[in-house]
Amino acid sequence: MDKQQLDALPLYVQKALHPDFVFLIQPNLIQHFPARNWQREQFLTALDERLGEKYRLSTWHGYAVAIAEEKDCIAIIPKFEHL
Repeated sequence: MDKQQLDALPLYVQKALHPDFVFLIQPNLIQHFPARNWQREQFLTALDERLGEKYRLSTWHGYAVAIAEEKDCIAIIPKFEHL
C-alpha cells in the first residue's frame, strides 16, 4: 500500500480518525484498535507487533503513518504527526 491508496479511503473512514485509536489499512480490510493515553514507545511496540519490524514512518494529512515493507498494510496514528 502507499499514500495514494490512503487518499482513496472513503470519507467516512477519514472522518473517523481519532487520536485514541490506531487504524490498520489493508487492501480489503480496515481495522482500528484502542490506544488511549499511550506513549510513543507503546505505539512503536504495537507497530512492531502488527506490521513486523520492517516499516517506514511518514506523514499523511498531518497524521503519522507506518508503511509495512513486508506486508500490504499501513497504520495511521492520528495522535502524532511524527513518531
